[in-house]
Amino acid sequence: MSRKNKKVKATSLLPMCAAGGVFIGLGLGALMDNLAVVLVICALIGAGVGYAIDRRNGVTYGRH
Repeated sequence: MSRKNKKVKATSLLPMCAAGGVFIGLGLGALMDNLAVVLVICALIGAGVGYAIDRRNGVTYGRH
């Protein structure tokens, strides 16, 4: 019995990284008494890291 090799489509890590940034921002914001600013900054950093990883892995966000 032979199996055909299927090409696995790369999945996006951006939502997971952005969510991780939000949770880190919640913790740091509570420690620094500035929740809103730290939360937004950490979420943006997480989204940027996720986007960079997705670009390197060849994930597309449109109909390509």
